[in-house]
Amino acid sequence: MYTISTFTTVEFDLKKSDVPQNEKPILDALFKFRQSLQALKKDSLGAVTLADVNAKAAELGQIVRELKQAREENFGDFYDRNRCDDVLDTIWMQIFHIWDKLVELHASLYPTYVTLVALSRSAEALRRSGAWTAADVDALHRRLSPIDEAVAATEGKFVANLARSDAQPSLGDRVPMGQAVLASLLNRIHRTVRFLAADGEDLDESLVPLKTELQGILEQLLNFEQRGIEGYSAETLAPISKRLHQIDSARGPTGNFANSDAKTGHATIAGILNECFDKVNVLVANLDSVSSDSPLYQTYRALLAIHSDLVRISSNNELQADLARLSLALESIQQRLEDLEKRRVDGIFVPAGHTFNAAVKLPGQATMHKLLHDCHSQITKIVDPVSLPVGEALVSTYELLIKQRAVLRKLRAWASAGWDVRKDLEQVEAELRKVETQRMRGLFVGPSHTGRLAAAQSAELVAGVDTGILDRGGETDSVPDGQATISALTDECDSLAWQVRCMVTV
Repeated sequence: MYTISTFTTVEFDLKKSDVPQNEKPILDALFKFRQSLQALKKDSLGAVTLADVNAKAAELGQIVRELKQAREENFGDFYDRNRCDDVLDTIWMQIFHIWDKLVELHASLYPTYVTLVALSRSAEALRRSGAWTAADVDALHRRLSPIDEAVAATEGKFVANLARSDAQPSLGDRVPMGQAVLASLLNRIHRTVRFLAADGEDLDESLVPLKTELQGILEQLLNFEQRGIEGYSAETLAPISKRLHQIDSARGPTGNFANSDAKTGHATIAGILNECFDKVNVLVANLDSVSSDSPLYQTYRALLAIHSDLVRISSNNELQADLARLSLALESIQQRLEDLEKRRVDGIFVPAGHTFNAAVKLPGQATMHKLLHDCHSQITKIVDPVSLPVGEALVSTYELLIKQRAVLRKLRAWASAGWDVRKDLEQVEAELRKVETQRMRGLFVGPSHTGRLAAAQSAELVAGVDTGILDRGGETDSVPDGQATISALTDECDSLAWQVRCMVTV
């Protein structure tokens, strides 16, 4: 008896019980890999790059090597086919199917394809977030504009570096392969951007007063920032923060605002609310400054230097195009950041000669905390500019952060109502500290890799941008996909925990 898979390949119905004992973990790994490959296709809506495919192929290659080793131990050179082979066949067919689509693209168009994939994923991630502003949509429009103009200038076709002349004004037969793939992808991006724009343009009347109020709060916060710390105080920010929490806590079960059943406008309101929360956090951090005579000042200056270097790298297009140079530049910065993180104990920077209890009371911890996460965010943008599906090594971390985010939102609402949530908050903070231990030079490696990578003193990041490899004396570990997703979730949870901590310590 056999079944026909969706890729028209024959998959014989061999039982899992027929698989030798030492191959069963490999069979489970193949099942998980097949699911991750399907998730990649689903989450990317079929727009997959060579880097995605090569990373998955490398991951699959490791599983195949383990299978080969297991069979050599069991059978030598001769062995019977079992369920592992059937699952492996379906996996290779899926990978070949993806490769076949990429082969349709002319080599000259591949850079344009990668750019469109990045745009598509950015737009889709924004849509799924349920919170965006007009500025977010404008940023997508600005990235799309050069592509639209280039296509319009070449008779609606995608053409890279084409030499045009008066003697041959028409493209003729010089149109590269892959036009349908790129045109479909560009149209999908435009549809998503139009959807994002419509949420703000078609704002329901019931949400207009709330949007006006939040815009006024944001403008007030921006004025505070422009005037500096002399223009506001913690007492000034307290009622604003309280009102923002009231608005957030009053949202319905589906996240709707103002008890409105309107289908559009909620994402726009959520985007403005998030901006307000972010700005309040920045203003609070500014009040908690690090003075030049503080024991934290040396570490603070070192973090500022790292942040400046990362900002410069992220804006250097020439450097980002040279992966070898970019990897070397990041390597030294990540080493400096790792050295500074060693000075933290349970999320608190502890200067030399100070106890933990004394360090907790030092002014400037909030500023240091925010600056550190800004550095991590910059690294994520450079190494993983597009939020990919979360790799298998980070799935448990992702699920943990999703759970803790939900708990923190509840704690924030309860704290707003005056409940004492300090014990619950301490439990959440303990879980978040576990996640922080999974960072290696600013990148998440997952709980299963953290112990042995930390133990390997020779661990070094090489080629971190293109292939993302951690070298361990001849062995290699690919940096798991989804760095941007995990980093964003971590920052969001830290921000929520900070807000709740401020509320319960007032």
